[in-house]
Amino acid sequence: MARRVLIVSEPMEYGVLSYLERLCEGLDGSRWEPALVFSPRRMAPQGRRLVRRLAARGRRVRGVPFHRGIGSGDARAAIALLREIRAFRPDVLHLHSTKAGLVGRMLGALVRTPTLYTPHGTSWHYTGRLLGRVQLAFERALRHVTTTLVSVCPEEASAFVDEVGFDATRVRVVRNGVHVAEPETVAQSRAAARAALGIGPREVWLGFVGRLTAEKGTDVLLRALAADPGPDGLLVVGDGPDRAALETAARRSPVPVRFCGFQDDVSPFLAAADVFVQPSRSEGLPFALLEAMAHGVPVVCARVGGMPGVVDGCGVIVPPEDPAALADALRDLVHDPAGRRALGAAGRARVARDFGDGAMLAGVERAYEAAA
Repeated sequence: MARRVLIVSEPMEYGVLSYLERLCEGLDGSRWEPALVFSPRRMAPQGRRLVRRLAARGRRVRGVPFHRGIGSGDARAAIALLREIRAFRPDVLHLHSTKAGLVGRMLGALVRTPTLYTPHGTSWHYTGRLLGRVQLAFERALRHVTTTLVSVCPEEASAFVDEVGFDATRVRVVRNGVHVAEPETVAQSRAAARAALGIGPREVWLGFVGRLTAEKGTDVLLRALAADPGPDGLLVVGDGPDRAALETAARRSPVPVRFCGFQDDVSPFLAAADVFVQPSRSEGLPFALLEAMAHGVPVVCARVGGMPGVVDGCGVIVPPEDPAALADALRDLVHDPAGRRALGAAGRARVARDFGDGAMLAGVERAYEAAA
């Protein structure tokens, strides 16, 4: 009989949603029966479709009113989640991101259910001095009731060991993984996407994919473009609270910047790009970066989170919050087509070897088995 795993998340968008899709649809159904608890407050259209697909297949899905900040609604969300835990009676809980991690671990201890926590980043590094201290205090208080920290990269794991005080023996690194399409499929997607976007065959465009918030560093990228490093344009794929300010800043850029909004399928935009840029201030291991590499797109990224360990040797790494260094790196790649091809091929080979979605799912299932 399959064991039950209750997957709980507050965000249903961007990288966390990509992770949830892989879990809910990729776990071995003969061994694990997943159910999903989600918050309808921060939910992309792609997340709504996932919920509908799971419900159509007879999977258990429940909405719980989590919200991102700290407030009185947390008590209502905790009561609703406790009811769901008692109704579903999971063998393990798998909690995602900060809010579900805080509330869910307290409840997991209450009902004595093995609890796994995937933080998807180190939130205390970018939420501001006061809130960051509060979050770090909660993380330290709850580390003893966390059966296993399932981290998406070694750098994130080290932060939880060194700064939070996690016992290293209760930390598992399971790297994010993505599908790697055949080169012919990628080439066809690139040609179609560039034609649809009106990008000429000789033009060199940068690509960024992510939520438009301070931690993603899109403002750093726009400041780098002020030095006019030479691309014909920048595609910004995503949405978020900083979009209006970024659009205002982009109007002063010497490089055309096209804001494409949130996209359910970012693959065509990645295929269309000549260089992928991830200028983040804080990261775990972003799916967009892995997907860009799987498309054979060369990467320039900031030295934060798990990105350097993935990109080292097959991409360009720059200091975070350094527009001048980012501009120099972009200038070199924009004017070096042979270098772009070489880095793109090396990145694709690395993802195919080390970051496939099959390896990710197998690692998560091993963590479940050990916890249960």
